[in-house]
Amino acid sequence: MTVPRDLDLANRPRALEQLRVQSAAHSQMVAMVRGVLPEREAGLLIGSRQWPLLAARMQQLGERDGTHTVAQHLNRLSADTY
Repeated sequence: MTVPRDLDLANRPRALEQLRVQSAAHSQMVAMVRGVLPEREAGLLIGSRQWPLLAARMQQLGERDGTHTVAQHLNRLSADTY
């Protein structure tokens, strides 16, 4: 993944644009995260400053391997490993 040198994580819409995250793909990723993770964890992840970077990586994985692969990764995050 190519990260712009002037990436502005303080400005989420700009960061998503800089990382070329498509709005439809972003909406799908947010819905996927909310569907897999508990509400609090999903909110913390989506609301994090680094979310645009993760969203760009998820979009890249989805384009390369399909959204089912992204969902599999998310499901591993939610697995109860205590």
